Amino acid sequence: MQFERRGIRVPLRKLKHLDCGEKVSLVRRASRLYAQGINWCFSVIDHYREGLAHGSFLGSFMDYYTTQASYPLRRPVQEGDLHIDFPKVSYAELEDWEEETALGGKGPYKKLLPDRMRAAWDRANQKLVDFIVKRKGADQHLLDIVKGRKPSRWLDDLWKSKREVFCIETYLEDEDQLHLVARHLQEVAKEADEALLSLARGDKVRFTMEVLFPEAIICSIAALDELTYKEAEEKYLRGPPVHYREKELFDKTILKAARKRSAARIRAARDPPVPTP
Repeated sequence: MQFERRGIRVPLRKLKHLDCGEKVSLVRRASRLYAQGINWCFSVIDHYREGLAHGSFLGSFMDYYTTQASYPLRRPVQEGDLHIDFPKVSYAELEDWEEETALGGKGPYKKLLPDRMRAAWDRANQKLVDFIVKRKGADQHLLDIVKGRKPSRWLDDLWKSKREVFCIETYLEDEDQLHLVARHLQEVAKEADEALLSLARGDKVRFTMEVLFPEAIICSIAALDELTYKEAEEKYLRGPPVHYREKELFDKTILKAARKRSAARIRAARDPPVPTP
């Protein structure tokens, strides 16, 4: 297994709430191989929660992590004094799985099959990344937006949004591609007028990811596929294709849950609880 320092990607359905019932067990298992990384993550979270409790910081965790408030904890990692490892899985070559492989390579597992659709999707998206980052083909469009010369529905949506935690459709699924585009857009965001940033409540992270990111992808789709902006926007909103195996697994999960609920209702009707004296 290859390692990298930026983090670990997992299927969305595998995510659990931080304070879920299995937390102790999951942390114990993960700490066998990644104790230093786990401890660092929890120290950042604890520091954020303490800031909220004492009133020294107000805002989302994303706001906290991208400001000076978290820099003392981020600095050792960024400067290389603290080395943190997380497992790296090539999702361009692997299919989603139902059973989780135990740490250390032992335990039950389901063989992962090649996801050729995902690999083809990433290869096609590389053209978009090159257009945005290398050719800077979307820069003029983005500069017109950040300078207020061109309207953006994404900026309007951000201005009207009351969400503290944001979740966006990135269109790109490869982490390295996302990283390259986001880093380039951060440079473009530096040109934004203060008045425009005020519409985003001064949040450059959300402005970059919720306004510049979709605008850049849509602009590149329109240019490379020879589409109108509206047609490119519709393609962007459709997002990545859903693999038939992924759909089949989702359907099975829903059906299994429905059967469990039905069986529970039948048992409850058949064996009513005995009243206590």
